[in-house]
Amino acid sequence: MKRLNEVRTLRIDNGVSLDRPGIYAWTIEDVGCYVGKYTRKSRPLREYDKNVHRLHSGIAYRPQKPDGFRSIHRALAEAVSAGRAIELRIVANTESGDLNELERHYIQILAWGDLNQTR
Repeated sequence: MKRLNEVRTLRIDNGVSLDRPGIYAWTIEDVGCYVGKYTRKSRPLREYDKNVHRLHSGIAYRPQKPDGFRSIHRALAEAVSAGRAIELRIVANTESGDLNELERHYIQILAWGDLNQTR
């Protein structure tokens, strides 16, 4: 099985840096767009790949929360299996104190499908 980081494309908007806290968006062909925030670049770059790999391998999300995978993890895993186009876009930077407000803003303008819905 291919890894998420092997099949996704990465786009960093002009003037945006992975080295500063910011907003990212996962877009899955014909499924939706999920918007999230990060303070460490490992969140969008490595942690989603790890969770998709865990799903494909049947490994628990966390020992205390084995079924804790969110809808975005499941959608990404399905997209990798189905060969759908996946893009990780680094959208904006802000000071970490402003992340929640900026995330809500970008959810309103970028998110579609039900990937940002809570269970």
